[in-house]
Amino acid sequence: MRAEIEDALERAHSRFVASVRATPAGAGGRTVPACPEWSVADLVAHVLTVYRRALGDRRRSRTPEETAALNATVLAETPERDLAVLASLLEADGPASFAVLRGFPDDLSFRFHGGGRTTVTPVSAVILGELLIHGHDLAEATGGSWTIPPDEASLVLRGASAPGPDGYPPIFAAWLAPGGEKLLAAVTEGDDPVGTMLALYRRTAPTTPSVTALAPYLRSL
Repeated sequence: MRAEIEDALERAHSRFVASVRATPAGAGGRTVPACPEWSVADLVAHVLTVYRRALGDRRRSRTPEETAALNATVLAETPERDLAVLASLLEADGPASFAVLRGFPDDLSFRFHGGGRTTVTPVSAVILGELLIHGHDLAEATGGSWTIPPDEASLVLRGASAPGPDGYPPIFAAWLAPGGEKLLAAVTEGDDPVGTMLALYRRTAPTTPSVTALAPYLRSL
């Protein structure tokens, strides 16, 4: 699955950069409906900060609640909002961050947001999820085109739901209220991975019984 996720990251990255480049410069100030505290340019800059966390920014949130605050901090530290410049920065930093991840051993344990620990395959799945969901957000805000391939959505669900190292739970578990961990594995088995992923990220209503059961336990993703 690791190799599949790495290949999917490259594809999703290329699509995301193309979408940014296709966005009119004047659209950078539009509000993103799914993230109303962000403009389109903020959204793109956020994805850039996700890449840069593999390139040297080692700050991680200790609790799920701290993640939003950390996201706001690193976004404020990334002042560029010109979409053309951001696209060029993404083109440089995306592949560089993927190369760093490819160099990690499968079993290397490291800190992740929410106070947990992870290994390279789950964290790569989360980055893939960031690209897929924020590509969706970008298209919604600008009227552009964005498709989430079911196989890539499935990789996000399966990769990010894999058990953590050293007895830690899966990455997604930190964003669930107690009791939700037992329901988490069921979402990876559904026949609508795109709808499931959109529901987990609170972009749409649940589409399957397993996600409907999990929804009350979701804090946010």
